[in-house]
Amino acid sequence: MKNMVNVFIPCCMDLFVPSAAKATISILEKLGDECYYNEGQTCCGRQFFLRGDRDTASRLAYQLTTFFDNESNIVVPSAACAGFIRNYYAKLIDTQAFPKSVKHVTQKTYELCDYIVNEKQVTDLGNSFPEKVFYYQSCAVRNLYRSGDEAEILLRNTKGLELFTDPTMNLCCSANGDFAMHNHEMSDFLLKKIVDRILETGAEFVTCADLHCLQYIDAYIQSQDVDLEVIPLPVILNASESKNEEEK
Repeated sequence: MKNMVNVFIPCCMDLFVPSAAKATISILEKLGDECYYNEGQTCCGRQFFLRGDRDTASRLAYQLTTFFDNESNIVVPSAACAGFIRNYYAKLIDTQAFPKSVKHVTQKTYELCDYIVNEKQVTDLGNSFPEKVFYYQSCAVRNLYRSGDEAEILLRNTKGLELFTDPTMNLCCSANGDFAMHNHEMSDFLLKKIVDRILETGAEFVTCADLHCLQYIDAYIQSQDVDLEVIPLPVILNASESKNEEEK
């Protein structure tokens, strides 16, 4: 009998990078999981919460909680959304009215790499991506979800991939709330420092366990015509030699 998992696809991934959503489900199915995806799910509410709209964030949190199968783990391919669900849902939802599901959601939500390495006990997905890749650890990955080195483990075990990291780079990409909108010069300054450091390593691709952050980096790269490609982490983890050959 297959293990059932709930899959929550962040709105930014669903709207802008559907290939990453499909890759996430493909990875989980290869690991023997049966994926439950409720098409009614929309947003976790994080961006509204960061902008001070607690009412909308609470409504979305309550709504999302009702969409999950309460007997199964919840897998999210973004550390920012997973971390927000884990750390803030109990505060946003009336736990007296909905105690069981809130407790389940906050305790059983996992970022994709954390779920693969620590819950499924898998460190090598048999994937192949023969490129030079920089793994950027965002603020949400470090401080909100508090990930370990799960993503790096999976990337290091990716066939052909040359991994670059910088543990000393604690720069924020400015993707939270309205910071970038109201402080665009500082946002560009931070993004430039991040991208310049990545280019110094010789990497040709950059990835991150936080898709929202990755999109901000991509926006800067596109605006400055930088020779660097952004790629969602699930796409790398689902890549195979045959797919790489087809793309060539």
